[in-house]
Amino acid sequence: MSTGYIRGGTWTNVEDEILKAAVSKYGLNQWARVSSLLARKTPKQVKARWTEWLDPSIKKMEWSREEDEKLLHLAKLMPSQWRSIAPIVGRTANQCIERYQKLLDDAERLESGRAGEGDLALRGVDEAGDAIGGPSSSYADKMSDIHGVDAIPETRPALPDAIDMDEDEKEMLSEARARLANTQGKKAKRKDRERMLQESSRLALIQKRRELKQAGINMKLKRKKPIGGVDYNTDIPFEHKPAQGIYDTSEEKGANLQEKLKYQSQINTRNLPSSKDGNKKKGKDQDKSQEQKDAAAEQAAAARALKLQQIEESEQIAKRRKLELPEPQVRDDELEHIVKMDRRGKAPSSDMHSGATDGLLTEYKQTMPQAAPTPQVTSQNIARVTSDIRALNKTQSSLLGEEDTPLQESFSGTIMPPPQPPSSAARPVPSAPAFQTPRRDGLGVYSEQVGATPRSAIRQGFMSLPKPKNDFKISLEDQEEMEVDHDHRPAAPVVPDRGELEKKKKELERLEKERQLARRSQVIKLSLPRPDVFDFELQFSGYENDGSKQVRQEIEAELKRLVISDAVKYPIGGANINKPTVDDLDDNLKAAVCKEIEAEMNQLEGQGSPHPLLPTDTGTLDEVSGDSISDELTRLAEQANKVEKKLGLVFGGYMKRREVLNSKLGQVQTALEEKQKNIDVFSQLRDMESIALSSRLSTLQEEVNFLVDTERAGQERYRDLMAQANVHA
Repeated sequence: MSTGYIRGGTWTNVEDEILKAAVSKYGLNQWARVSSLLARKTPKQVKARWTEWLDPSIKKMEWSREEDEKLLHLAKLMPSQWRSIAPIVGRTANQCIERYQKLLDDAERLESGRAGEGDLALRGVDEAGDAIGGPSSSYADKMSDIHGVDAIPETRPALPDAIDMDEDEKEMLSEARARLANTQGKKAKRKDRERMLQESSRLALIQKRRELKQAGINMKLKRKKPIGGVDYNTDIPFEHKPAQGIYDTSEEKGANLQEKLKYQSQINTRNLPSSKDGNKKKGKDQDKSQEQKDAAAEQAAAARALKLQQIEESEQIAKRRKLELPEPQVRDDELEHIVKMDRRGKAPSSDMHSGATDGLLTEYKQTMPQAAPTPQVTSQNIARVTSDIRALNKTQSSLLGEEDTPLQESFSGTIMPPPQPPSSAARPVPSAPAFQTPRRDGLGVYSEQVGATPRSAIRQGFMSLPKPKNDFKISLEDQEEMEVDHDHRPAAPVVPDRGELEKKKKELERLEKERQLARRSQVIKLSLPRPDVFDFELQFSGYENDGSKQVRQEIEAELKRLVISDAVKYPIGGANINKPTVDDLDDNLKAAVCKEIEAEMNQLEGQGSPHPLLPTDTGTLDEVSGDSISDELTRLAEQANKVEKKLGLVFGGYMKRREVLNSKLGQVQTALEEKQKNIDVFSQLRDMESIALSSRLSTLQEEVNFLVDTERAGQERYRDLMAQANVHA
């Protein structure tokens, strides 16, 4: 018998990558187009490879015990329905089949191992052809042995890339690269072309509207909606709007309308006047009682509404209340006290450990491990279920009348049976009462003789003890020294953050820049004019007759150096000056100088001078009377007024003439622009009409020719009909 040939065979890594890229481009529906990139695979194989192996949602991890139990239970409920079982378990159908077969094989191997005796167990093949005692293979391996090749290659890992690929594989890879890299296909080009056509039509429409508007014709862009029709450009044909809310309330609308009409009719009949005069008083009493009832009903309704509102507000408050944590039961100082007491308790115990007293004390601080009261679930459920399934598979038809196969479990309920822990009724109970005797007894406090000792003997023994003497002292010096050493131990070096270092560096640079700006001279700060010539002689009025010539020279030299230094540091117009500069004054020294100057100025202000001046500057100012300055300003103002009047008389006519000419020039300019605009519009209209004239003439000529031909045909038909009528007559 020849082995079957399956197209495609085992998948390679190159084919898997091509399939992933094709799925990302073409989606999960165009499997024929995806398979066209793979020369050795059919669309069905491509889809199976994606759904069975490459889909990211597939679980490829080890099976858990819960999944095995669920799989076996579903296999009993729905035998051979793996496509229905797979989504419930959360695996693929092939994974479920392989796992199911593996569980059965493991159970068979376990039973065969128990039946035999080690290496002396029977091995071979039974009547059905199944192996006895030997290692069992999986479902896929069995299928591979039957067909000679891997029957389900879509569920197997891909083969690694070969070093030297075949020519067919290289051609397939290059073609797939070219097709997947082509993002501008026919559809994309068509979309671009349609987009360009829409844009050109829009621009043409805008140009047309502009030209018609210039010609005095206004055109609307929106079309008039036909009466009783549908505008397919704006409306959605056959649109059914979904109802609001999550429940159907269409029946309640009619009931609400009926109740409303009924209530309205009752109100109308109630307000009608009484027809009989004898019942007026009775009607008034009824109206009054009805009004009282209505008022009470309104008050009750208002109270109910207020109560509902309060309930809703309380619910909202309950939903949106702030997170309020409980107060701490132990404060920080109490925690510190507990830690210190623990240290003080540990210190004596650590000091008292010696060879002679090791047996006197024991450890009581650690909690002994205890077993959980709930017993754990054993792992025998899977073995029982697999043995039941194997027994059911080996049974023959019930028509033969044999006995039913006995099962080890009877479960009918949910998909996953609840765990059944072993009963704790037969568990031996310890002789000691619960929660009374601890598990450790290093000092022999809870010995067996305690239970037999009379209570009175114990009480007498305690009474015979001597009275306690509270004459002990606790020395805290060692503990304090230890705490001091602990506090002053060298701390581990902390590596600073790079971001914090950069931030500090920028802050220091900013502060240094501000200091540099503050160190500038007042001339630079206030942007005062500065000289661009440095070879000058300074003259101080009032110092010629003074004997302090040396002081004046020093001041002059220092002032020159400051001017030159400012010109070098802050040049005017970008000039390059090569001269020595003056170093910036120290901040502390500058502050001291300013403080001295301020003290001197305060002293001068205290002497009563409205404009305090230094003693050496008293001769620099000349006494100028205010009356002379005022007279001079008045004279200059009168002279300026006379000149202004004279110029107004001389140039008044020219100014009026200039205004008239400006107005005429503006009118002429406006008329010229209007004429030019009309010329442009009509010239374009002439060009367009000349272009459209030929098409109009041809259209009219065709219509005339059509009418002539139609008339000629009608005349001939009329002649034929008249001839036939004459013949019959």
